[in-house]
Amino acid sequence: MSRSNSKIRILRFIWGVIPWMMVALIVVFIVIMGGRIKEEKARLEEAKKAAIKKEVQPVQVITLTLKPRRLEDKINLPAQVEPFEDLLIKAEVPGQVVTVLVEEGQTVEKGQALIQLDDRDYRIRLARIETNYQLAKLDYNRTAALAKIKATSMAKLDNIEAQLKDLEAQVSEANLALSRTRITAPIGGRLNEIKAKQGNFLAVGDPVAQILQLYQVKIAIGVPESDVAAIFDLEEAEVIIEALDKRRVKGRKVFLSRQPRTLARLYNLELRVPNPDGHILPGMFARVELVKRVFNRALAIPLYAVITHSDERFVYIENDNRAEKRNIKMGMLVGWQVHVTSGLAAGERVIVVGHRFLDDGQIVEVIKNVSDPREILKS
Repeated sequence: MSRSNSKIRILRFIWGVIPWMMVALIVVFIVIMGGRIKEEKARLEEAKKAAIKKEVQPVQVITLTLKPRRLEDKINLPAQVEPFEDLLIKAEVPGQVVTVLVEEGQTVEKGQALIQLDDRDYRIRLARIETNYQLAKLDYNRTAALAKIKATSMAKLDNIEAQLKDLEAQVSEANLALSRTRITAPIGGRLNEIKAKQGNFLAVGDPVAQILQLYQVKIAIGVPESDVAAIFDLEEAEVIIEALDKRRVKGRKVFLSRQPRTLARLYNLELRVPNPDGHILPGMFARVELVKRVFNRALAIPLYAVITHSDERFVYIENDNRAEKRNIKMGMLVGWQVHVTSGLAAGERVIVVGHRFLDDGQIVEVIKNVSDPREILKS
């Protein structure tokens, strides 16, 4: 009886285990088949890609042969033309304007007479003082002769000598005042405006005329705080005059302020520009190119040749008629070109047109190769 019960228990156990064994076998089978299906799918995909590569025609591209060249990091700032000298002449003595000796717009030399004031009062005063001076001089000579023979005191001689020196100073002062009735140009330049008119009575300090020096002009630029340190050693810069068909001239540094002069924290930079023909006029708008840094042997490529994917930046180079992917590091951006600091070497040919349709290793056909990035724009 007990033996019969044992057999029944064994049969029940086996019967209960069989379904789980079947499930386990089915799972193992599915896993194995899934792996084989995945491998087969990958194999078919690779075969498909290989077939496509064989069937697809080579992509036509344009390449750029890399050559080391000078690359400048520039900033372009607005500026304004100012006269190199802007002098407002003022009257030094009072008087009525008798003659205006020049005309507005004409060029004057240093020391040239501009305005003549009525000088009659000044001449009369000078003549009176000179007469008193001559009398004092005679009196001094007589007293000095008497002092020699001790016929008069030395105190009297000293008093007369002091009067003589005072009159001598008055003569010089009267001569100076008389000379100032003829108002002359302190500097050479163009007479921009004559403020004094014939018949006007001028007081001391009244404006007479304005002279501008325009054979050279000054270019005033406001340099941002972030860039001012880079131009401490600047000697010259390129200046573009917008009103003169974007005429380009060289300007030499005259002055750089050491503190900002506006609330925008702009530092004043002044350049001197030759203006022999006088065509550059005050008030004209200009732009100035300031060079911050120079790379003498830089490799530069067009920015559009760079492909960005996630955090990766790369280009394609042409190598034996195949596209080769190359990761790069970029430096400064100059216009539409970028400085490549690593990843490329001189002599390599970077694909700059057609690269958007490429995969690594794809066959390419070079239809044009250029050595200067500017030639691409002419393609």
